[in-house]
Amino acid sequence: MKTCMYKHAGQWVASSVTLVVLTMGCGKKNVDIATHPKEKPATVTALPNEANLAEIELTQKAYDRLGITTANAQRRSVANVRRLGGEIMIPPGESAVIVAPVAGTVEPPADAEMPQPGSQVTAGQRLFSFVPLLTPERFVPTPAELAQIANAKASLVSLQMTADGDVRQFAEQVAAARITLERAEQLQTDRAGSQRAVDDAKAQLAMAEAGLKVAGERTAELQRLESGMESGSPNPIAFDSPIDGTVRNIPVTLGQTVAAGNTLFEIVNLEELWIRVPVYVGLLDDLRHDGSVDVTRFGNDGQQEKISATPVQAPPAADPLSATADLYFSVQNAGRRFRPGERVAVSLPLDSASESIVVPVNSILYDIHGNTWVYEKRADRRFRRTRVLVERTTDEFAVLTRGLNEGTSVVVNGTAELFGTEFGTGK
Repeated sequence: MKTCMYKHAGQWVASSVTLVVLTMGCGKKNVDIATHPKEKPATVTALPNEANLAEIELTQKAYDRLGITTANAQRRSVANVRRLGGEIMIPPGESAVIVAPVAGTVEPPADAEMPQPGSQVTAGQRLFSFVPLLTPERFVPTPAELAQIANAKASLVSLQMTADGDVRQFAEQVAAARITLERAEQLQTDRAGSQRAVDDAKAQLAMAEAGLKVAGERTAELQRLESGMESGSPNPIAFDSPIDGTVRNIPVTLGQTVAAGNTLFEIVNLEELWIRVPVYVGLLDDLRHDGSVDVTRFGNDGQQEKISATPVQAPPAADPLSATADLYFSVQNAGRRFRPGERVAVSLPLDSASESIVVPVNSILYDIHGNTWVYEKRADRRFRRTRVLVERTTDEFAVLTRGLNEGTSVVVNGTAELFGTEFGTGK
């Protein structure tokens, strides 16, 4: 115990007890802090920002091995486009629907099987035979069979008259279409007509000739059937595929008896398809109608394969309810990439242009989430991954909405290698 002296009212007074108590209290507090430090309520870890996370500095050896090339972002005048939805459809004349000319029974083709829907067939390939119900199966027909024979004969006569009328009608249409085409060509030669009128006349002539061909084939088949009926032993009708294509529908089965006019099968040619694009009528004058367009499926456009489609002349069509007019484009369907009825995205070029920042299309990097990036060159052998927003891409350039300034140097060859180096998957 140590006695402390302090002066009070001019006198020194001893205060040993108070000093002992204070000294003992301070010693206990120091012991508690040393053995039991105060626990923080939470731990906050500072995360690096996106720029610091994505900066890479290569050694000279690694830089030489990767073969990195760079290019500067440029400001260019780029033609504007309008992206609209289109519908894949089968062109006219590329779908063949075969119906039963008379009542009969479906039989399998000789030494072959009837094709299934979705299978490929060639023009002239035998699909099945059709046995007409014109004579009874027994020598002594029943009253019901006699009535059936009479009905079949009456139906055959009616179908023959209808087929002859169709032949004459389509023949007149072909003659009229040829006159219209000759007049349109003469007007174009005299510089008083347009190429569009000539193309429309050619389309009308082609449709009339196709109708005349089908009507003639139907008439010839009915005549052959009529001759067989008169001889008392009608021959089975062999149904062959009229075109190369895909079997779309076969609503009959082997051994089934069908009535006259029922659909037997449908063949469609999917090698070339049309795209119908409804366009707002106020936008028609701003579009370029003389060039090809890019077609993609809906989704992440940056990683979608672009297919080129060319404009085609088609009968004019419009919808007054939606105030749209239809434009048609032809696209090659190699590998059956498109299907009839599918919706696609069509990029229509406009007459106007705008200034935009562009970079080589190979410099754009896509991550697993579909985000777009470029590697910006910050210094010699040092690169930083920078996020950019791609408006659209062409065969050579990627048009950017934001992310880079003009003159910024970006990596063109070696983006994938830098990405692998950054995340530890590269060599």
